[in-house]
Amino acid sequence: MTAPPGPSARTAPTRADPELAPTFSVPPAVLDALGPPVRPAGVVLGADPDGEPVAVTLVRPAPTRVVVLGGLYLARQVVLRAVGVGIRAVVVTGRPPAWESVRLAAQPEDAEVGAEPDDPEAGVRVVPEPPADLAVPGGAPLLVVHDRGATTRGSSAARRPRQTTLVVLPSLVPAVSDLADDADLVLLQRMPPHEAELAGRLWRLTPAMTETLRTLPDRGLVVLGRNLWRRVDLVTGPRETAILGPVRRGD
Repeated sequence: MTAPPGPSARTAPTRADPELAPTFSVPPAVLDALGPPVRPAGVVLGADPDGEPVAVTLVRPAPTRVVVLGGLYLARQVVLRAVGVGIRAVVVTGRPPAWESVRLAAQPEDAEVGAEPDDPEAGVRVVPEPPADLAVPGGAPLLVVHDRGATTRGSSAARRPRQTTLVVLPSLVPAVSDLADDADLVLLQRMPPHEAELAGRLWRLTPAMTETLRTLPDRGLVVLGRNLWRRVDLVTGPRETAILGPVRRGD
């Protein structure tokens, strides 16, 4: 693993730090079954160049912020897998139909037919504005998703322990660069040249890293954190494909 150089390089947990971006040896079937991996709240993202599964701990004792810079497909896959390991999710979006398949897939088997998208008991709530009842009794893990690809209204929800804010950004532009740079973890998909150049300046990436961001395939992903640069390929099982469709870079 290579870390971005320079005095301003990010200095958060490394790959070896178990709090944010650990890796696990887990059975490949976990990708299809969407069951819990080795430790609670660990979400498998995909496989590294050696074919080993790569997982991250999305919800930690400390408030956490994650930014997805890429297509809606990746954001929906992360949410689906988070729910699969017991994390509740609230999706704040201006395009609820885009999240309907994830909401329906997250419903318990005994859920009533026609349950409302903002049902507080649902595994995934889809709402147009952040609800007032985001407090999590007993510190239950919660993922609050702000789908900024549909709207830029509103700010991120208050950050609490055992709560992670995940902001979905379709592109990297100067107006959102501070938001992206403030994240504990950034998931980067393929970028056009001008965005890759901005990313290179923002995170002081090497030319090779910047070129990687420009040439990632549709299933390619870079996991970026403080002192963390990890190239990952998304791996999608048949159940996820039925819900989300084929892996793609766009929405």
